[in-house]
Formats: sequence, C-alpha cells, structure tokens
Amino acid sequence: MQRTEARCSPSLLAALNHKVHQHLGMDFSGARGGDLLRRLQLLALELQVADLEPWLQQLAFADWDAALVQTLIPAFSVGETYFRRDAEALDWLAVNHLGPLLTRRRQAGQRSLRLWSAGCCTGEEAYSLLFLLDRLLGAERDSWILELLASDINAAFIARAEQSLYGANAFRRNEAAFRNQHFQAEGRLWRVRPAWRGRIRFIQYNLADGLLACPMQGADLILCRNVLMYFSPTRAASVLHRLLGCLDRDGLLLLSAVEAGIATQAGFNGFWAGCNYALNSSAERAPPTLAVVSADAAARQDSSPATTPGVAGGQAPGPRRVEPTVVVDRAWPRVDRVDAGAPSEGFWQQAQRSLDAGEYVTAREALLAYLACTGLSHAQQHQACLLLAHSWADQQRIDEAQDWLQRALSLDPASVMGYWLQALLAQQGGDIPAALLALQKTLYLDPGFILGYFLQARLLRTQGRMRASDKALQVCRQLLDEQDEKALLAQGNGMSCGQLLRLCEQLLEEQHPCPIR
Repeated sequence: MQRTEARCSPSLLAALNHKVHQHLGMDFSGARGGDLLRRLQLLALELQVADLEPWLQQLAFADWDAALVQTLIPAFSVGETYFRRDAEALDWLAVNHLGPLLTRRRQAGQRSLRLWSAGCCTGEEAYSLLFLLDRLLGAERDSWILELLASDINAAFIARAEQSLYGANAFRRNEAAFRNQHFQAEGRLWRVRPAWRGRIRFIQYNLADGLLACPMQGADLILCRNVLMYFSPTRAASVLHRLLGCLDRDGLLLLSAVEAGIATQAGFNGFWAGCNYALNSSAERAPPTLAVVSADAAARQDSSPATTPGVAGGQAPGPRRVEPTVVVDRAWPRVDRVDAGAPSEGFWQQAQRSLDAGEYVTAREALLAYLACTGLSHAQQHQACLLLAHSWADQQRIDEAQDWLQRALSLDPASVMGYWLQALLAQQGGDIPAALLALQKTLYLDPGFILGYFLQARLLRTQGRMRASDKALQVCRQLLDEQDEKALLAQGNGMSCGQLLRLCEQLLEEQHPCPIR
C-alpha cells in the first residue's frame, strides 16, 4: 500500500503534540512536527484507519484514557534490547555497588534487597540483573529476600516479559554458556529456566505520569537507562527527582552515559559508573551557574518543553536523535550531504528523508540506487558507504556496519568521520584496543577534534592507563578553554563546549580525588 501524506494544520499538529507531551512526556514541537505526523500515519496503517484526517482530529481533542494511550504506544516505542546489552554496567555494579552493599547488609544482619528496572522493555535487563544477583549470592541466595520490580509503559512488552520466552535476537553477544545456563530451548526459542521464572514482578507503569505513586520505595538500585533522554527537559527533571526520592539511603540510580547531561541540567552532580552515569540518594545539587542546558533544549526555550523522539527501554523511539551528552555507544557521525546531479540527487534526498523517518530498508535501497548511478566521484561514493554504515549501526547491526565502513575507508583512507565511527563501533563491541587505535587515527587526521580526546581519556582509564588518560583529558580541556562555552561541539549531537568541560572536571575529580583531611 502506498503511503499518502496527510494534511495537518499547524494548530492540529500543536494540539497533538500537547497530548503526547502531557501523557508520554515527549515533545514534537517545531521541526519535529513532521516526525510526529509520520509516526501517527504508520500507526494508522497498522490499525487500518480508513480516513486519516478525521482520526487525527479525534485524537487531538479526545480525552486520552489508559486504553487509548496503550493503543498509541506502539507509535512511540520499540523493543530494541537484548541480554547483557551493556555488560560493563553489570560488571561495574557487581564490583562497586551490589557486592559492597551485600557485604554491609550481611554484617548488619539485614538480608534483603530491593531493585527496580524502570523502562524494562521486554525484560532482558531485569532478568540479567536477577542472574547477576544469584551469582553474587551463591549458595546463600535462599536466605535473602530479593524484591525485583520491572516496569514499562508498554503493556505488550510487559506481557512478553512475563512469558520469559525469547528468540535468537535477544542473544547478540554470542554467549552460548550464558544462554545455556539460564535458558532452556523450546523449538527455535529460549525460555528462562524455572529457577528464575516468577521471581520478577512485572508491572505497567508510566514514568512520565507525575500523578502515579512510586511503585517501589527504599530501592537499593534503580536502573533507568536510555529512557529520560526522550522526555522534555522539564519532564525528565521531574522524573529524576521522583526516582531519587524512591532510593534507600545507600541506593543508586543508574542512567546511561547519554543522560549525564540531563542530570547536570536538572541540577544534580553524579559520577561515572563504567560507561554509565550514576546518582545516589543524596546527590548534591550543582550550583545554578554550572547547570548545562543542551543546545537542543535551549533552541526551544521560547516555545515549549522539548525532547528528542527515540526509543529504548520501552519509551519513545527514533533513530536520528539529538543527545545532550557524549555518546559512547550510539553517537554515530553525521554525514553531510554531497551535491550531485539527477538522478543521483533524487536517490540521495530520498535516503536522507527515509533515515530521518527511521525507514532503514527504504533508505538503504535509495543509497544502493545512488551508488549504482554513473559519474559519482570517490568522495560521493565514500559518503554513501558511510551513511550505509551509519544506518546499520543505528539498528545495532555491527557486522553490516563494519562491512560498509571498510568500503568507505577504502574509498577515502583519510576519512576523519570514518575512523571516528570505527572507534565507536569498536568501543560498543568491547574491543578497547581497536577503539583506541581508530581514535589515534582520528586525532592524527584532525588534532582539534575535541570529542575524540574525551572518549580517548575514558577508554584509557578503563585500561588503567591513568597517566595517558590524564594527558588526553588535559588536551581536551585546553581545546575547550579556547572555545565559547555555548558553542556546539563537532559531532556532539547538540552538546555544548561548556557541558563537556563540566564532564571533564567530574572525570578528573574521580581520577584524582582530594584526600580526606
């Protein structure tokens, strides 16, 4: 079926955006109105809506009850997750938070633990956390009271999580031993073994609804990763306040690395937890002068609270999002457009429109048609291959992304953005030496690439090479001192120089804490 564009007046689009922000916490005002319309169009096709425009009118002015919200949720959420998606976060928690916490509880004679996976999607994160706890407790697991809560706004995701049945796509790290230990085969699917089934309480819960009571008080750990980045700044700050209020005195709130800027913007000082960002229950408020507002939010302060559409953890999806802080796992480089003559120009424009809409298959078809055009220069072919790599990376298809990236680098061995993407892909795959090598090439080709030095400092730190990390961080700060604090960073996805400088200071404080007097 061919999709036709709906006519939607600015006032109608504004009314729809108001409803979405009110009930889901997301903002599609301004230039993002087109994305909102596309999402609703696709949902209308799935629902077999015969007449789109009256349906949009009805949505804009109807009272959104729980049933209607659930009907609309698929337009704003996708189940993009898998087991041990961020193994480093689990390893960090085991060594630096859960392990020491269990020791303190044993010594105090308090054998209980409360944990919450907020935005759990289809349950992979929650089960991974349960497996980790059982490993830490060992033979004494039966003497502990574990309360593990997992919540998501999407009722369909919760139903799938409760079934505890997963396909091969949920096991992308190729950890056969992990899968065989915790799952049993059922045809082509894998179900969580009985020893772990029924031990997680899955509930439907809307984090953006400030009127709902917190489902867990006194939590020792809350995981809320890749969720808040899609809310408007005001709504994200409100959720942060409520989540921190749900923590026990020794509790910890773990965010993704891309949400560090959101915490800073909301006025909280946290700390790096591996490649994630953590806040404790007594997180000190940052001085107002140090609060960093992302460029994306600042650009819309004169309109309405804003966010960037996207999804992870069962909230709001979108592949081309603007993220308020440095991204170490999905900050794929922006590929600038190359002018070309017809018909190649038409294919290029189609690819860009499709990527903006999250239509990856259509985008790749257009890019392949573009590459088939005669008369393309090496630079044009290079950028097409780089964009193909980008499209696969956005979908977590690392092998395909690497394949197209190698083609791009063969066309332009001096591509700064090619090596930057190579570094990010290697980092995401856990190959730190390869990531550092790619960063070395990136910085050789562009010695003024500020964000490269920051990522280099963090990766060197994970290897224990503190002196080299300090040097990279020093260069990063020197370059930042030469910039206006409000200036946007190259490849920073809307991140300001002032915000990165703040993160540099926090990282330096962690590497060289002041001695207690």
